[in-house]
Amino acid sequence: MTSDLLPVSFSGAPGAYSEEAARRFFGSTCTTLTTASLEDALDAASDGRAQAAVVAVENSITGPFGGLPDALRGRDLTIAGEIVLPLRHCLMAVPGASIEGISEVISHPSALGQCRDYLARTGFATQAARDTAAAAQDLVASGNLGTAVLGSRVLSKLYGLEVLAEGLADAAENVTRFLVLSQASIEAAVPSERSAVLVGPVDTPRALRSLRIHLESLSAKRVRSPFLGARDGQTFLVEFDHPGQKGADLAKRACGDLPFQMLGSWGVRRVG
Repeated sequence: MTSDLLPVSFSGAPGAYSEEAARRFFGSTCTTLTTASLEDALDAASDGRAQAAVVAVENSITGPFGGLPDALRGRDLTIAGEIVLPLRHCLMAVPGASIEGISEVISHPSALGQCRDYLARTGFATQAARDTAAAAQDLVASGNLGTAVLGSRVLSKLYGLEVLAEGLADAAENVTRFLVLSQASIEAAVPSERSAVLVGPVDTPRALRSLRIHLESLSAKRVRSPFLGARDGQTFLVEFDHPGQKGADLAKRACGDLPFQMLGSWGVRRVG
């Protein structure tokens, strides 16, 4: 899918995995808009500065990323698509550094968590950064020969870093799911067989368990209730698959009197 319209927003610096996911979804020539946070990325899609926002929602090793239910409340945005991106982390440093001289690794907390066993074996200290690309920017600015960053090989080309090790992860399959959110519908490249609703406020977990049971009784698959929860513990993103059925119809029947907002139905694309 290609677009020469508005840019696609994401949270992070140039070279972040979210930017790669945006270009895998919209095409390599799409323009992107960097923002400082998840909320800022969604703001850009909400106020018309971006055609869509691409946000990380879940990693196969470290689990869901927080903050999405809170950020979506009160916004008129729809989940229009999803892309599953394999992550192949590289350990990178400034020119002249060697892996023997590295004592500290900086990256996004999720990236560090995806390589926890490797980092423990090597004995490297770790430091969290707001995203993988920001870690690369900070390292280039410091020029520290004893520090390395963990992230995409794209960062080595973008920031002039040297790759000291690659293919790093604590599991054979390391993928992150990204959601595409927009105000307008986006032409679907694959059938829409996954849906999500924002449910709440609810004052008891029993309501969510009942919702899951009801969805499964209606033949929904992969029901995740709650999938992501708000900080106040009362609003949740509930996600389910519905092959051959309409997600909005299932959500309406299953939610009943529960307050809910339909977040959209979409298809899933995996990239190599």
